[in-house]
Amino acid sequence: MIKLNICIDIDGTITSPYHFIPYLNELYNKNITEEECNTHNWEVLYGVDMNTMISEFHEKYMHSYGEAKVVDDAKNIIDELKKNHNLYFVTARDAKLTDITKNWLNENGFEEIDVYLLGSDYKIQKAKELECHIFIEDNPSNAMQLANEGMKVLLIDTNYNKEIEHENIVRVNNWIDIHGFIQEYN
Repeated sequence: MIKLNICIDIDGTITSPYHFIPYLNELYNKNITEEECNTHNWEVLYGVDMNTMISEFHEKYMHSYGEAKVVDDAKNIIDELKKNHNLYFVTARDAKLTDITKNWLNENGFEEIDVYLLGSDYKIQKAKELECHIFIEDNPSNAMQLANEGMKVLLIDTNYNKEIEHENIVRVNNWIDIHGFIQEYN
């Protein structure tokens, strides 16, 4: 068995892809449903500049990062994978979210896994540094960037990434699919 280096995004992969929607709906007085969340571009969904949105969101809803629930099977499968592979959390979250992110990871039993908060959607450099074999992602543009660099991407199927296809992208529905792919890959 090859020891793989597996990079895992946080938001939308180990948490619900739609976790932030109720908070954003409240902030901007909208009623966007999961089904209507068909783009990863929140500017399009909410009609607010992204920098403004992030600033307003962090001002009022910073606590939301600590309230996220781990999706079904993620914890058990990650525990299983870390026995035989190197796992890394690689997130676009900004460094100012370090404490809340690390606390949340620790509270949810992920304290043994290194986390990298990049402050950017550009994950290629960190993935290369970590010699990533497989990247688990939900963001369509991140998935395409990584796939175009020759990395195998397991893309969590969501309403906002349906259009994405690439020979290096494998669409998965859940963590059971992820586990099965990694077992077969090896």
